[in-house]
Amino acid sequence: MIYGHGDDVFRYGDQVKLNFSSNVYSGADLSGLKDYLMQHFDVVGHYPEPRPHQLECLLAESLGVPDNTIMVTNGANEAIYLIAQLYKGWSSVIPQPTFNEYEDACKTFSHLLSYDSADELEVLPDDRLYWLCNPNNPTGNVLNKNLLAHIIRQNPRYLYVIDQSYADYTLHPTLEPKELANYYNVLLIHSLSKRYCIPGLRLGYIYSSPIIIDRLQHIRQPWTVNALAIEAGKYLVKHDPKMIPDLRAYLEEASRLHAELSAIEGLMLMDSGTNFMLVNMEEGNTFDLKRWLIEQHGILIRDASNFRGLDNHCFRVTARTKEEDDQLIAALKQYMAWIASGQH
Repeated sequence: MIYGHGDDVFRYGDQVKLNFSSNVYSGADLSGLKDYLMQHFDVVGHYPEPRPHQLECLLAESLGVPDNTIMVTNGANEAIYLIAQLYKGWSSVIPQPTFNEYEDACKTFSHLLSYDSADELEVLPDDRLYWLCNPNNPTGNVLNKNLLAHIIRQNPRYLYVIDQSYADYTLHPTLEPKELANYYNVLLIHSLSKRYCIPGLRLGYIYSSPIIIDRLQHIRQPWTVNALAIEAGKYLVKHDPKMIPDLRAYLEEASRLHAELSAIEGLMLMDSGTNFMLVNMEEGNTFDLKRWLIEQHGILIRDASNFRGLDNHCFRVTARTKEEDDQLIAALKQYMAWIASGQH
């Protein structure tokens, strides 16, 4: 990996009492899935399908699209790397700041890279692949669905890779696979790991034209999606449990957290349409803040300094419960007051 990931709870073990670094909803009830997997645990004694075709058919049926337009992957990450591999050596535009794996994957497969601002979507350079994270990680902003569809229609010579891993964490409408039946220049990535709050079970999928999906299937390695993940996927697609009981209420809490943090002197926040938000510190640095929060409060945040275009004044947090968010707010108030006093 060139950059690595931010949810590094594994580094701190029992020190972490509250994990604000992961974008996945922390309060999901996984009991139904756990019971199902215990009853079907024997699948680990056999090889899975080399390609998870049964799960692809179930997913396609639930989405209302042909099964030859869906490819199930080992998380959204495998989808990203397979797409970069399929178009090895092509030019890619990656608006910044955004998820680092697009750049990592493109560099792995010798893409010629450019980094346009997301605000310049209407002015496209002469490139072939355009990578968009929508909602965007780490900023949380969500592009207007109709604007995005218009841009795709107006630029048929470009291929658009649209990663909607966080589509289930916003009230803003995002593109649906069945709406893209007549689009031949789109690869849509989605994360079942995030939709169903199971980041430890890697599951994602790509929706695209049958021709592109067929080409991707031909370059994938066999058995990348393990038997337990496939079984979990079957259960989740069939039952589609509502892991976030009240999305509107959860996002209202995220908005409250955003407002409370914005009111702290020395902190500036970007607008967000999701459960997570990007914060900029006027003074101090996120390395020291992150260490202090862990040591003093058992709170883990996402140091965002390794996102291209951001620096060591930036960090990202994700809303949890009101009580837990209040602990983060109080801790940040304490730290920023300490920084402002000049006693550090």
